[in-house]
Amino acid sequence: MELQNILKKKKAVILEKWLAAIFDTYPADTAAFLKGERDMFSNPVGCTITANAEYILEGLINGEDTDSLSAHVERIIRIRAVQHFTPAQAVSFINSLNAIIIDQLKSELNRPTLWDEWEELKARIDSLSLVACETYAQMKDRIQHIRMKELADSERFLIKLMGSRSR
Repeated sequence: MELQNILKKKKAVILEKWLAAIFDTYPADTAAFLKGERDMFSNPVGCTITANAEYILEGLINGEDTDSLSAHVERIIRIRAVQHFTPAQAVSFINSLNAIIIDQLKSELNRPTLWDEWEELKARIDSLSLVACETYAQMKDRIQHIRMKELADSERFLIKLMGSRSR
C-alpha cells in the first residue's frame, strides 16, 4: 500500500510522461496533433489513447487485475494495429510505463519495503504487455481476413460483371 500512495501522488507526472512516450512513437507532426488537440471529434485517436492510458494507469495504481484492464489496452492496440507499426512498436507503450515509473520512483525503490509491491506491479504491467501482444496478433489476423474477404468479393463482382457483358 505504500507504493500505491506514492504512485497516487506522482500519477499526474507519470501519466504525462507516459502519454509523451506513446505519442512520440508517431511522426513529429502527428505527435504534436495527437498531444495538442483535445476535441474527441477532431482527434479521436489522441483522445482514445489518452483516456485509456489514464484508465490503465489508474487501474494499475489501484491494484486492478489484468482482465479488468485488458479492454483498455485493446482499445489502444486496435488503433495501433491499423497504423504502420511493427508488432514491437505497437505494444511498446506498455513497456515504456515500467521505465517511467522506475525513473519517477528511483529513490523510493531503494527501500526494501517497497520492493515486493514494485515486483507485483511490474508483473501486472508485464501481463498487460502480453495482452497487448495477443490483441495485436488478433487484430492483424482480423484485418487480414477482412482484406481476403474484400478481395474475394471483388473477384466475384468482376466475374459477374464480365459474365453479364459477354451475353
